[in-house]
Amino acid sequence: MKEKILKGTIFLTLAGILARVIGFLYRIFLANTLGETELGIYQLVFPVYSICFTLYASGLQTAVSQLVSNPHYKYSKKVIKTGIILSLCISLTLSAVIFIFSDFISLHFLFTEKTSDLLKILALIFPFCGVTSMINGYFYGLREAKVPAVTQIIEQLFRVGFVFAIYISSVFEFSCKVAVAGLIAGELCSNIYNLISLKRSRVRELGKLTVTKRKIAKAILKQAIPLSGTKLVIALLSSIESVLIPIMLTRYGLSHDDSLALYGVITGIVLPFILFPGTITNSLSVLLLPEISKADNENNRARILQTTKITIKYSLLLGCVATSIFLNFGTSIGVLFFHSENAGKLLTLLAMSCPFIYVSTTLASIINGLSKTHITFRNTVCGLLVRILFLVTVTPKYGVYGYLFGILLSQIIISILDSVYLIRHGYTEIELSRWLIFPCIVLSASIYICRILMQNLCLYLHVEKNYILLLAIVPALLISLLFFRASGLVQKEDLT
Repeated sequence: MKEKILKGTIFLTLAGILARVIGFLYRIFLANTLGETELGIYQLVFPVYSICFTLYASGLQTAVSQLVSNPHYKYSKKVIKTGIILSLCISLTLSAVIFIFSDFISLHFLFTEKTSDLLKILALIFPFCGVTSMINGYFYGLREAKVPAVTQIIEQLFRVGFVFAIYISSVFEFSCKVAVAGLIAGELCSNIYNLISLKRSRVRELGKLTVTKRKIAKAILKQAIPLSGTKLVIALLSSIESVLIPIMLTRYGLSHDDSLALYGVITGIVLPFILFPGTITNSLSVLLLPEISKADNENNRARILQTTKITIKYSLLLGCVATSIFLNFGTSIGVLFFHSENAGKLLTLLAMSCPFIYVSTTLASIINGLSKTHITFRNTVCGLLVRILFLVTVTPKYGVYGYLFGILLSQIIISILDSVYLIRHGYTEIELSRWLIFPCIVLSASIYICRILMQNLCLYLHVEKNYILLLAIVPALLISLLFFRASGLVQKEDLT
């Protein structure tokens, strides 16, 4: 079973990395073509999307995944069909509501009139997203990650391909509307692939089909409603946070356009780059949930303990790697990839949050797999409230730095709260000094030494250092890996 999780994680990770790479290139293209202010306007519609997605997909997908993974539940095909029907009913209703009230939402929630037309286009995507999410949940429950992995790639390729085709054809004026329309093109194509994959799925029902769709719908909703309710509160708080960012930056003294531009840089460039290494932990967490759920149903505490220790350790290690790289090369990365020194400085400032961002994803998935979603809800809300508090009180005085510090503090709080719960109830053990402090020291020292050596080499060869400096990362990581292997921190047995 561990081998299946590993293979699934590798599938999702590779697909996620490829999708993120395509996404980064796409965001650079949008930033250069639309400009930072228009990019900020484009990013503003996603809080609305997030709230709607929570209602028509998020909780339902998790419920479908858990029911399909439950060995005592024998009606996988009926579960997915019922999940799709429920999702379509909700998504079509929300599409109509957003389309009709787009002007009101733009003026009174997003505080930017230009988002009205974007919301009308965005509303068309909801039914396709809903169906795709249900089918992905079905395959996650079966621990077959290939279909969701390929879905990510197809969605990105067709989204970017559509937008780029419009751009080079000059048939329409290129604007945020084209970028939002690209979301529909990508989701539609990935949806077609998912439906074909579902039809070809060989999983059959076990036993006689004595359970009606009505009973299955009740079983899905019984799990989905509490999940959706808690996730809705989180989505609302996250949306409030997103909407408040440009407002608080304006109170700090920036103009409205400059605030939207900085908002676009943070949410459209910097945060996605910080989250890029988290592709691995995100993929692992998606597959970890049904595995932990299955072990919990079987009351297999030993498997839960072993699985949680390994995943938490490597989540923290990944965070240490990202922190060390961004601290040493944040400015160079910003200049090299985004032609923005400001983006590089923000990357450096957010570097310390990486271990906590990545491990909190893993911890939340473990707790959700134990059917303790109220714990992750409580802890996540605490973290979001801290961020909003810093956004409202500190950002108007200290600008974007106050907001970034709020992000760091909130992620630390969420990680501590999740960890305390799991340790207290005997679900895991965390060696903080060995898994976090020691790796950070080794990685930071290795990268710093290799960076200094590479800087001297650049001066000697008279070459542009921003491009060459990044090569220092490779030997630094190899040296660190040797230290970790020698100390027993990284073991071959963890992956077998």
